[in-house]
Amino acid sequence: MGINPIEYHPWKGERTAVNLRLYVIFRSVFRHKLSSIGVIVLMVLGFMLVHTFSLFTIILVSHDKLEGSDMTSYLGSGLFTVLSILLAAVVTSDLISEDLANRSFVLYFSRALKVRDYLVGKAAGALLVMSLFCVIPPVLIASVSIATQTGSDYGHSFEVLGETVLVGALMTLFFVPFGLMISSFTRRKSYAAVGTFMAFFGLTVVVEIFSQFSRGWRVISPIDSLSILFKWLYEGQVPSYVDKTALLLIVASLIIVPAVIVYFRMTREVVGK
Repeated sequence: MGINPIEYHPWKGERTAVNLRLYVIFRSVFRHKLSSIGVIVLMVLGFMLVHTFSLFTIILVSHDKLEGSDMTSYLGSGLFTVLSILLAAVVTSDLISEDLANRSFVLYFSRALKVRDYLVGKAAGALLVMSLFCVIPPVLIASVSIATQTGSDYGHSFEVLGETVLVGALMTLFFVPFGLMISSFTRRKSYAAVGTFMAFFGLTVVVEIFSQFSRGWRVISPIDSLSILFKWLYEGQVPSYVDKTALLLIVASLIIVPAVIVYFRMTREVVGK
């Protein structure tokens, strides 16, 4: 019996666009998270504790226009931030850690997919899930407030609505890069979830210690820094002990630095270093 040589034939199909591959990653993350029990529980709990009460208050209480101070009381509370941290920890916990555990990078990067594209797809899915809690409900409540206001100063109300969109987008973006970074350093999603939450909680504990010497240390706490930033956006003022430049640098660094770290971490992982 003769041996037939292996022959290779050129593939005549069409290559999928990179954008389509990003969409597949994004869709997979989004659909998986919406079916997660942990995400569903936190969403329901968050809606009940944060958003529902504010919605009923706006509907039942007569108001002349949408005030920034009302939105500060609503979104500037520590409860909204704490629940956002918990949600981000659950959403991002397995985005990279599971790929590290089962070595599925081989599948992702067997195609012409860059680390940047991989991270964009993962982050986009997580950001969309976070927006369901951090952006859509506040914008909806602000819109209901405008629709039910008794005064005619709609210009001011729509200005506050625009600020609400900005606040929701910031809250959505703030925790995802850090969660991805923690997820990239472990192969177990439980460690990543706990690590993300405890890292932010640890900063709050440190602030409580150092704020005894100077209240300016409060800008290091994610809960305090976001609350102060929201008050600044809505009402144009910050506490006297807060340095505005330091506040912006802290908020920006907690977004940019983790994003840079996770990018280089994944680059090293892909090349096998």
